[in-house]
Amino acid sequence: MTTATYVPPTREQVETIRRVLIHERDIERAAILLAAATCPDVKVPRLHAAETSTIRAQRPPAHHDLSAALLRITRAIDTETEGLYHHQDAGHPDATPALRAIAFRLLELGFTIAEHAGLHTHDIETAVARAYDLPGYDEATAG
Repeated sequence: MTTATYVPPTREQVETIRRVLIHERDIERAAILLAAATCPDVKVPRLHAAETSTIRAQRPPAHHDLSAALLRITRAIDTETEGLYHHQDAGHPDATPALRAIAFRLLELGFTIAEHAGLHTHDIETAVARAYDLPGYDEATAG
Protein backbone atom coordinates (compact mmCIF):
# COMPACT_ATOMS: atom_id res chain seq x y z
CA MET A 1 0.00 0.00 0.00
CA THR A 2 1.35 3.41 -0.92
CA THR A 3 0.08 6.79 0.18
CA ALA A 4 -0.10 7.80 -3.49
CA THR A 5 -3.17 5.63 -4.05
CA TYR A 6 -4.70 5.74 -0.56
CA VAL A 7 -8.37 6.69 -0.22
CA PRO A 8 -10.10 6.80 3.16
CA PRO A 9 -12.61 4.00 3.70
CA THR A 10 -16.31 4.81 3.70
CA ARG A 11 -18.37 4.32 6.84
CA GLU A 12 -19.90 1.19 5.32
CA GLN A 13 -16.45 -0.23 4.53
CA VAL A 14 -15.27 0.46 8.09
CA GLU A 15 -18.29 -1.37 9.48
CA THR A 16 -17.62 -4.39 7.25
CA ILE A 17 -13.97 -4.52 8.31
CA ARG A 18 -14.92 -4.00 11.97
CA ARG A 19 -17.35 -6.92 11.79
CA VAL A 20 -14.70 -9.21 10.34
CA LEU A 21 -12.12 -8.10 12.89
CA ILE A 22 -14.20 -8.00 16.06
CA HIS A 23 -17.01 -10.48 15.55
CA GLU A 24 -15.28 -13.00 13.31
CA ARG A 25 -11.80 -12.38 14.80
CA ASP A 26 -10.17 -12.83 11.40
CA ILE A 27 -7.24 -10.41 11.46
CA GLU A 28 -5.76 -11.49 8.13
CA ARG A 29 -9.07 -11.12 6.28
CA ALA A 30 -9.69 -7.73 7.92
CA ALA A 31 -6.25 -6.56 6.78
CA ILE A 32 -6.93 -7.71 3.22
CA LEU A 33 -10.29 -5.93 3.22
CA LEU A 34 -8.73 -2.75 4.63
CA ALA A 35 -6.10 -2.79 1.89
CA ALA A 36 -8.77 -3.38 -0.77
CA ALA A 37 -10.98 -0.59 0.60
CA THR A 38 -8.22 2.01 0.92
CA CYS A 39 -6.01 1.21 -2.07
CA PRO A 40 -8.10 0.51 -5.16
CA ASP A 41 -5.16 -0.84 -7.17
CA VAL A 42 -3.78 -3.24 -4.54
CA LYS A 43 -3.62 -6.89 -5.56
CA VAL A 44 -5.47 -9.34 -3.32
CA PRO A 45 -5.25 -13.12 -2.98
CA ARG A 46 -7.60 -14.91 -5.38
CA LEU A 47 -9.25 -16.58 -2.39
CA HIS A 48 -10.58 -13.19 -1.26
CA ALA A 49 -11.40 -11.76 -4.71
CA ALA A 50 -15.19 -11.87 -4.34
CA GLU A 51 -15.15 -10.29 -0.90
CA THR A 52 -12.74 -7.53 -1.94
CA SER A 53 -14.90 -6.78 -4.98
CA THR A 54 -17.85 -6.42 -2.63
CA ILE A 55 -16.04 -4.04 -0.28
CA ARG A 56 -14.76 -1.96 -3.19
CA ALA A 57 -18.32 -1.73 -4.51
CA GLN A 58 -19.32 -0.12 -1.21
CA ARG A 59 -17.67 3.10 -2.43
CA PRO A 60 -20.22 4.85 -4.62
CA PRO A 61 -18.98 6.30 -7.92
CA ALA A 62 -18.55 10.08 -8.02
CA HIS A 63 -21.77 10.70 -9.92
CA HIS A 64 -23.79 9.02 -7.15
CA ASP A 65 -22.38 11.24 -4.41
CA LEU A 66 -20.64 14.19 -6.04
CA SER A 67 -20.25 16.20 -2.83
CA ALA A 68 -18.46 13.28 -1.15
CA ALA A 69 -16.18 12.83 -4.17
CA LEU A 70 -15.32 16.53 -4.18
CA LEU A 71 -14.65 16.42 -0.44
CA ARG A 72 -12.27 13.45 -0.90
CA ILE A 73 -10.41 15.36 -3.62
CA THR A 74 -10.18 18.47 -1.44
CA ARG A 75 -8.92 16.47 1.54
CA ALA A 76 -6.29 14.76 -0.61
CA ILE A 77 -5.02 18.10 -1.88
CA ASP A 78 -5.06 19.61 1.62
CA THR A 79 -3.12 16.63 2.97
CA GLU A 80 -0.40 17.09 0.38
CA THR A 81 -0.14 20.89 0.58
CA GLU A 82 -0.73 21.84 4.22
CA GLY A 83 2.80 20.98 5.34
CA LEU A 84 4.24 22.80 2.34
CA TYR A 85 2.26 25.95 3.21
CA HIS A 86 3.58 25.86 6.79
CA HIS A 87 7.10 25.27 5.53
CA GLN A 88 6.80 28.20 3.12
CA ASP A 89 5.23 30.44 5.80
CA ALA A 90 8.23 29.67 8.02
CA GLY A 91 10.44 31.26 5.37
CA HIS A 92 11.66 28.15 3.57
CA PRO A 93 11.63 28.80 -0.19
CA ASP A 94 12.22 25.13 -1.03
CA ALA A 95 8.46 24.49 -0.69
CA THR A 96 7.70 26.68 -3.70
CA PRO A 97 8.84 24.23 -6.43
CA ALA A 98 6.74 21.46 -4.89
CA LEU A 99 3.69 23.74 -4.68
CA ARG A 100 4.19 24.80 -8.31
CA ALA A 101 4.46 21.16 -9.39
CA ILE A 102 1.31 20.18 -7.49
CA ALA A 103 -0.56 23.19 -8.90
CA PHE A 104 0.53 22.31 -12.43
CA ARG A 105 -0.55 18.67 -12.04
CA LEU A 106 -3.95 19.77 -10.75
CA LEU A 107 -4.33 22.12 -13.70
CA GLU A 108 -3.41 19.31 -16.11
CA LEU A 109 -5.98 17.03 -14.51
CA GLY A 110 -8.54 19.82 -14.55
CA PHE A 111 -8.03 20.42 -18.26
CA THR A 112 -8.44 16.71 -18.98
CA ILE A 113 -11.64 16.57 -16.94
CA ALA A 114 -12.93 19.77 -18.56
CA GLU A 115 -12.26 18.35 -22.02
CA HIS A 116 -14.22 15.19 -21.18
CA ALA A 117 -17.01 17.42 -19.85
CA GLY A 118 -17.20 19.20 -23.21
CA LEU A 119 -15.56 22.46 -22.13
CA HIS A 120 -13.16 24.32 -24.41
CA THR A 121 -10.19 25.50 -22.38
CA HIS A 122 -7.56 26.28 -25.04
CA ASP A 123 -7.18 29.94 -24.04
CA ILE A 124 -6.88 29.04 -20.37
CA GLU A 125 -4.36 26.30 -21.14
CA THR A 126 -2.30 28.79 -23.16
CA ALA A 127 -2.36 31.30 -20.28
CA VAL A 128 -1.26 28.60 -17.83
CA ALA A 129 1.52 27.46 -20.16
CA ARG A 130 2.77 31.04 -20.36
CA ALA A 131 2.61 31.42 -16.56
CA TYR A 132 4.77 28.31 -16.25
CA ASP A 133 7.09 29.46 -19.07
CA LEU A 134 6.49 26.31 -21.09
CA PRO A 135 8.16 26.24 -24.51
CA GLY A 136 6.02 27.02 -27.54
CA TYR A 137 3.65 29.44 -25.82
CA ASP A 138 5.46 32.76 -26.09
CA GLU A 139 3.72 35.86 -27.46
CA ALA A 140 5.10 35.35 -30.99
CA THR A 141 3.60 31.88 -31.35
CA ALA A 142 0.31 32.61 -29.58
CA GLY A 143 -2.96 32.34 -31.46
